[in-house]
Amino acid sequence: MGNANANRQEHRAAVGNYTRAIALDPAYTYAYFSRGVLRWRELGEYEAAIEDLSMVLELDPTWADALFNRALAHKMKMQYGEAVADFQRYLQEGSDEFWLESTRRQLDELADLPPASPAS
Repeated sequence: MGNANANRQEHRAAVGNYTRAIALDPAYTYAYFSRGVLRWRELGEYEAAIEDLSMVLELDPTWADALFNRALAHKMKMQYGEAVADFQRYLQEGSDEFWLESTRRQLDELADLPPASPAS
């Protein structure tokens, strides 16, 4: 439990560092990306992650890894339609075969899920 709390504190500190970097340079795409990934993967802050990853795509529409990660954040938030849309776009724009195969598996998994509630 202690290690998990320590790791969580480190992740929050990293989010704070990325936030300060963004304050200094609002177009710092890598900071938005890294903060977004930390937020969905390590902290469970799915909505904030989606906002960060959307900002990445606004600043650089070709950043396919932002699509993949935003899709995962949508999936975790049970926003399955949005997740499917991002995964399908990643299939068109992504280039790494490992992540393309992962995307195909994610889409197969989503096809087997019941629709999410409208309140998600």
